[in-house]
Amino acid sequence: MAFMRLAKLPIDQDLKDRIARSSLKTVKDVLSLPPLQVMTLLNMSADECKLFMDKLFNVCIPKHVTAFDLSEEERKGSYWLGTDTLDSMLHGGLHAGSLTEFAGPSGVGKTQWCLYIAILTVIAKRDSSNNITTMYIDTETAFRPERIVEIISNKYPEHTTEISKYLSKIYLYQPKTVSSLTEILESLEVIAVEKDVGLLIVDSIASLARKEITSSSSLSNIARTNQLASWAAKLKCLAQQLNICVVVTNQVTTQVAKKELHVTEEIHSLDEEDGELHTGSRERTFSRHVTPALGNTWTHCVNTRFILQFKDSKTRQLIIAKSPIAPFATFNYTIGERGINIEEHEGFYSYSGSDPGLHKIKVQQGIIL
Repeated sequence: MAFMRLAKLPIDQDLKDRIARSSLKTVKDVLSLPPLQVMTLLNMSADECKLFMDKLFNVCIPKHVTAFDLSEEERKGSYWLGTDTLDSMLHGGLHAGSLTEFAGPSGVGKTQWCLYIAILTVIAKRDSSNNITTMYIDTETAFRPERIVEIISNKYPEHTTEISKYLSKIYLYQPKTVSSLTEILESLEVIAVEKDVGLLIVDSIASLARKEITSSSSLSNIARTNQLASWAAKLKCLAQQLNICVVVTNQVTTQVAKKELHVTEEIHSLDEEDGELHTGSRERTFSRHVTPALGNTWTHCVNTRFILQFKDSKTRQLIIAKSPIAPFATFNYTIGERGINIEEHEGFYSYSGSDPGLHKIKVQQGIIL
């Protein structure tokens, strides 16, 4: 709540005008300053300043909620993924107020999942009286409205005549730089309320950060980590404050693990010319595997992580790698004219859990022509 804009607070118009003329924009901006400076900037007396800052502190303090109230909020604010088994395991699908990540290699279907979820949100709503819309941030120019039309036409033929209405419920942004994405996230609070947004998609969160902020030095790594942490904080604030579901996609990276130096046990035959015995050489071996990008810090920012990987040339897998409510599980799926088709009886789950930061993702093998 620290990022709530001061203009949205229930305060008198005179104070709003004084705030508008100052450099203060959010609750955090005020609470980060000493009272004397706030008094100077807003032309307040000591008593007025104390009452104003007390009100801001109350805004930041989380309100209590009962377990029953939380359960009801989750039930109303959940978005199905279209399969009984997976939705049941996730206690209703994707949940409002949380940050969900789809991570996987190129071509595995991350954008297809985003388009599919966007369609389910604007069409297959639990509460048909609620006019829910989707905010879609496309950083890779991968959004295709014709794909939306294809999925609706094949999965929901009864809604074919209303395709234009559903397309108008998906609001698209296509930022090209880190700064433009940051500006969009800063402005989404007001827009999300005006448009009654229930789902926010960022496809992908890694693209601009990896493209614009290279990791060639320790300072670059720090800058990228700080930028990602800022985005994560803003997205989680939007999710919790506005009770919307936030979905992001993430790319993959190759991790190289060094192993200990060792001497090979192989002993070669005696060379008759020089009389020397050639034994094994000292070697350092390396282990390579593919994991979600953006590092361990980002891993802890997301509430739920789905890993997408290839199983064979046609079938892919969704792995519930991290979830506060669901067990570690895998589901096979294919991509077709109807969007995502999840195979109900081709899954596996285990409550023993797994470290989401250590998953080795299977990528598609090259095709020999």
